Amino acid sequence: MFEKKKKFSWKIPVLVLVGVLVVGSGVFMGWKVKNSLQASNNQQTASKDVFELNEDCEIWVQGQITSNGSYKSPKMLGTIPKSLLNKTKDEIVAYFKEKYPSKDIVSMDESEIILCNSQSKEPAKANKYSIEGKNGVVYLYKYDKEGGKKQIEKTDISIESLPKSVQEELSSGILLDDEDDAYSRLENFES
Repeated sequence: MFEKKKKFSWKIPVLVLVGVLVVGSGVFMGWKVKNSLQASNNQQTASKDVFELNEDCEIWVQGQITSNGSYKSPKMLGTIPKSLLNKTKDEIVAYFKEKYPSKDIVSMDESEIILCNSQSKEPAKANKYSIEGKNGVVYLYKYDKEGGKKQIEKTDISIESLPKSVQEELSSGILLDDEDDAYSRLENFES
């Protein structure tokens, strides 16, 4: 009447459970390792972007020729603030744009940052044309009504091919009242 109940075999469910736990923990460990490697790579990438400024990095303003023809020697503004250490190049450039809005960065390395005065407007030259020498050739510029300078033309005229007196004029710029005068003067240089 009563049948003897068979004992339940726990072997198979226990083995399945252990297998699931092993596989699950393996997947979890792989995921953790992958995330830690990605975080490590991100930190290395971020550290590569840091511009390695020296603590004693000097800030200089480049020497220049003034409007009256005299030479103004380079001037040291000081050393960089400690807040710029471990910053990216873009952050450093942004700092100098904010701190010195009338200056541009000419060069930057770990020990020296050189600034120069930005292209400033010259109201006295408003609506005039200027012929100037640059990079070994002659350029034509136009000044707008506020005195801002804009390049109109880069010629093929070599500065060295011109007489010394013209070369001297070009170094300070030949100022002309209208476009016709400017192009006429350029034609004279070519002949």
